[in-house]
Order: sequence, then C-alpha cells, then structure tokens
Amino acid sequence: MSIQVLVVRQDGSLYELPVESVSWSGAKTKAPRQIDVTMVATSRGGHNFIEPHEGNGVIFLWKGQELFRGIEFKRNRNKSGIMGFTSYDNAIYLVKNTESYVFVAKKASDITKRICSDFQIAIGTIVDTGYVIPSRVYPGKSLYEIIMDALYLTYKQTGKRFYLYSKDGKLHLINRAESPRKWVIEDGVNLVDYEYESSIEDTFTRVKLEAGEEKKTIIATAKNDELDRQFGILQYYEKVSDKVNKGQLQERANQILKNKGKVNKTFSLDNVLGIPDCISGQAIHVISQDLGIKNGYYIEEDTHTFVGNEHIMILKLQETNDIEEINAGEEG
Repeated sequence: MSIQVLVVRQDGSLYELPVESVSWSGAKTKAPRQIDVTMVATSRGGHNFIEPHEGNGVIFLWKGQELFRGIEFKRNRNKSGIMGFTSYDNAIYLVKNTESYVFVAKKASDITKRICSDFQIAIGTIVDTGYVIPSRVYPGKSLYEIIMDALYLTYKQTGKRFYLYSKDGKLHLINRAESPRKWVIEDGVNLVDYEYESSIEDTFTRVKLEAGEEKKTIIATAKNDELDRQFGILQYYEKVSDKVNKGQLQERANQILKNKGKVNKTFSLDNVLGIPDCISGQAIHVISQDLGIKNGYYIEEDTHTFVGNEHIMILKLQETNDIEEINAGEEG
C-alpha cells in the first residue's frame, strides 16, 4: 500500500493500522505538524484491529518515505466502526510547556538549544541565527512563544526568516530562504484551481522608531517616497524597549520598511497534485500566465490528503523576494 501508519506501543511493539485516509497538515503559526487518521475499527475483512491509545508513538509513511513521526493525543469512534485519531510531532511539547526565562546577549539559536536541553526535546540542525539579542525577560510563557519572539526580534533586525520544524523525531531550525529544494507550481502542469489576492491593508510607507529614555531619546525614520505618492502616508510607529544605539535603530527602521513597504500578495492553491516536500515554512515558485506571475512564495499553511494511491494538497502562500527567480520548466 502507498499509505502506511505504524503505531509504536509503550512496550516497543510495532503495529500497522488498517487506514482509510490520512490528513497531514501544518501552518507557519503553529508549532507542531499533525496527522488526522481515519481507520476501520473492526476485525472484519481480515483486519486484526489494534486499538489506538493516547501516548502511543505514530509513524506515517507514504510510498515508503517517512513523512511524520509523533505522538497520539486524541481519538474518536462512532457506532459504524469508523475510528479517528490525531497525532502531533514533538514540537507539541513547545506548546504544552511553560516556563520563565531571562536571557542576556543570546541569539535565537542559543535560546532554542537551551530550551530544548532543559525540556529534553531532541534537536537536529539548529543554524546560527546571527543576531545577538541584548536582553529579554519571559515571565511564564510557553516555550514556543519564547522561541518565536526571539526569531521575530531577529527578523526585525536582520530581515532573515527562520523556520522551526520537526523531522524524524528531532527539532530543526533553518533559514527559510536556504531550504534545499524549491518546487514549481505552474499553469498547465500542476496548477488546477487557485485564489489570488493583493492588498495594502498591512502596508506601510513610512517607519518611525523611538528608543531610549525621555531625556536621551533617539529616533530613526525611513520612508518610501514612491509608495507615499501612490497610497498616501501610512506610518508604522514603535517605541523600542531594547537597548540599541542610533545605528542599530536605523538599521531596524530600514528593515521594517523593506518588509512592510510593499503590496502583500497571497495565493491559495486547491487540489494540487501532492508533493510531500511542500509544507509550511518551505519555499516554492509559482508560474501563472493568466496572472502574469513568476515569483517565489513561502508556504504559510498546508493540508495534504492521502486516500489509497491518491495524494492532493491545499496550500496557502505568501509572496517573497527572498528567493531567486526561476524560469518555466526549471526545478531547484
């Protein structure tokens, strides 16, 4: 079979389940990926039914390739003998645990390693995020909130986006723009149905940042004259609590304008032929002659559905300039 769902019991024994379908999903704003499994809860038809239980390990394979490894968290069953259960990967422990921390002169990558060590979360590749955060206090926050805040501070200062995800039972942190393979979704090939939207609702044409104490205030500004003329004045203001000098504050203002001084363009792709690599946090290229589009996009949300030998996916995308342009017919 193309679909295999294996259950690892507490005693170490391994069982394959009689699965009807699997939904595998994730989102940029959620720590863990999850699978929702539908199966036949009956011994009829030659199936030796194995009752799922909370806490069991779960491994999902598609055509022999492991796509998911996690822990069963909830289950359900109806009178007709159809049972379902939901499993999350080990990033769920970032959400389920809270703690207080004080960090001084630490990078987001340092913070991630420290948290994972404290809570015995296995790690894989953790790239150096570069920017040293002067100081940060986290009173009673979830581990995920702490790491995401550190990554957001890094993004505001440097413009670099990082992606936290779980694979093969380990937590990884990578630079989103440096993901190894970028697939192409193209008219007449694998682009079937879509919704496209462009908006300036979250666009700013000017940035003003203020830092320091009342008697020693420093201000940094940045503006895009062309967008000012096109859309009118749309100013982003922030009172920065970090200890920064004038140069650092100006660098941050410039970076915020770069990130927010543009038209936001999103794509929703429905019923696309499934590609297992296309998951939240990864980058792809979209080529549409209808819309005159040939751009890079980050995957913000994804849902992959597996039934029998069929695999389709639904993707929500956000346009980015972080990725090199690709021509039709090329694959990264």
